[in-house]
Amino acid sequence: MNFFTQVKESVIDFKFYKHIKDNRFAKSFLYLLLLLLIIYSMLTVRNYLLVKSIMEQAASGLRESVPEFQLENGKFSFAGEMPFYISNNTDAIFAVDTTGALDETSLRGTTTGILITEDAMYLKSNIQQQTLSFSDMKDTKFNKADLIQLLPKLSWWVLVFMLISFVFVVAGQLLFAVILALIGLAISSSLNIDLKYKHVLNFSIYALTLPMLIDLAIDIAGLPVPQFIFFMIYTAIAALYLLFAIKTYGADLNQPEEIDQNNIL
Repeated sequence: MNFFTQVKESVIDFKFYKHIKDNRFAKSFLYLLLLLLIIYSMLTVRNYLLVKSIMEQAASGLRESVPEFQLENGKFSFAGEMPFYISNNTDAIFAVDTTGALDETSLRGTTTGILITEDAMYLKSNIQQQTLSFSDMKDTKFNKADLIQLLPKLSWWVLVFMLISFVFVVAGQLLFAVILALIGLAISSSLNIDLKYKHVLNFSIYALTLPMLIDLAIDIAGLPVPQFIFFMIYTAIAALYLLFAIKTYGADLNQPEEIDQNNIL
C-alpha cells in the first residue's frame, strides 16, 4: 500500500487500522517522518517566502522613509528630527531619540516597544524589558546602508532555523504519539480488547494524520486560532481516531466469519 493511500485510508476508514496493527515500528515511524516532511516543507517554503517579502518591504521602507543613522564606537547617531517615531500608540512604540528627550520610562504603559537612544537600545515585550548597551559594542560599526543590505539576508537565517527545528518537530510528534498510545492501551484494556502497546502505538501514529492535515490547513489559511485551543482540538481529534480505531478492531474480532455459500454442497 503506497504512502498516499495510507494517508487517505487512515482518515476515512477505521478498518484500515487493523492492517497496520502489526507494522514494525520503523515502518510506522517512516510514515510519520514522511508525512511531517511533506507538511513541514510546504510550511517552510510558505513562511520563507512570507518573511522574505516582509524583509524586502522593510528594506524598501527603511531606504525611503528613515534618515541616515550610524552606530560607531559605542554611540548611536541619527540625522533626522527627533524624537523620530516609526510607531507610536498605546500598544507599541518604536522610537529613536539621541537628544535625551526620551528614556526607558517612555515605554511604560505599552505592550511592545523599542527605543533607541545614543547609548542603548531598550526593548519591551509585555512585562519584560531588556537593555542593550552600545558601550558593549564598541567594535561594532554599521549604518543605514548596512542594515538595508542585511534585512533581505535575514530570511535565509529564518530558513536555516526552520530546517533545524524540523528535528524537534519530529521528536515532539513522536513523543505525542507515545503518550497517546498509553491512553489507547488503557482504552483497549477497559474494552477487553487484546492489544499490546506496540499495536496501539501504530494506531496512534496513524491517528495523527488528520490533526496534522488540519494544522497545515489552518497555517496556510492564516486563521488566528489560539495555541491552547488548537492543541486541545488537535488532541481531541487524535484521541477520537484512536478510540474508534480500537473499537472497530475489537468489533471485527467479535464478528463471526462469513460462510461462503458457494462452497456448501
